[in-house]
Amino acid sequence: MSTAKRHICTAAFLVLAVAFFFIRGWFVAVPTLFAAVVAATASRTGGVAIPLALLCSSAGDYAGSTGNFLIQVAFFAVAHICYICDFAPRRASDRGRMVGATALAVVALGYLGLVLSHIASQAEFVAVAVYGLIIYIMGATAIFQRRKHYAWYVVAAVLFILSDSLIVCGKYITTLPHGSEWVMITYYAAQGLFLTLHLSRRQSEE
Repeated sequence: MSTAKRHICTAAFLVLAVAFFFIRGWFVAVPTLFAAVVAATASRTGGVAIPLALLCSSAGDYAGSTGNFLIQVAFFAVAHICYICDFAPRRASDRGRMVGATALAVVALGYLGLVLSHIASQAEFVAVAVYGLIIYIMGATAIFQRRKHYAWYVVAAVLFILSDSLIVCGKYITTLPHGSEWVMITYYAAQGLFLTLHLSRRQSEE
């Protein structure tokens, strides 16, 4: 995909993401659905895992808008597995990446333990525990992957983890000022980065 087309697609995603804050409701799924369709058009050079991740995320967005929390978690778990499948095959190992993954583990898994201590429902406890481990693995594989602009994949992964951390904080621990806005800003920023990075790939990167 040409640079001009990438910029147009990214700009269109940003417009849809901003529009959500005025429309709300089911429209939450539209920006990620658009991203999934656009990413799929570049699947020959970018692979299919990220388009599938975006599509599952869109389904999770819609489930969340209807109040189906466990279904939302399930769709996003599958989305993160798709991201893992994209990142994991291109592994690199060095001291810096190991330190980064370890630091992420300490923060993410420590926070997960705090959240779990506030969950009374057994079904939600299991769902959040499994999901927390999956999203950590997504972040770790983003850190360990050997790919051009890999640092931006790490930024996107951390933004995604931050977004989900804000969701469970607001749901189980305490109400956050403007929490829903920060959840969606960090979430759309993460998905927008994943889309942009996917569109910029070349065949040699796969």
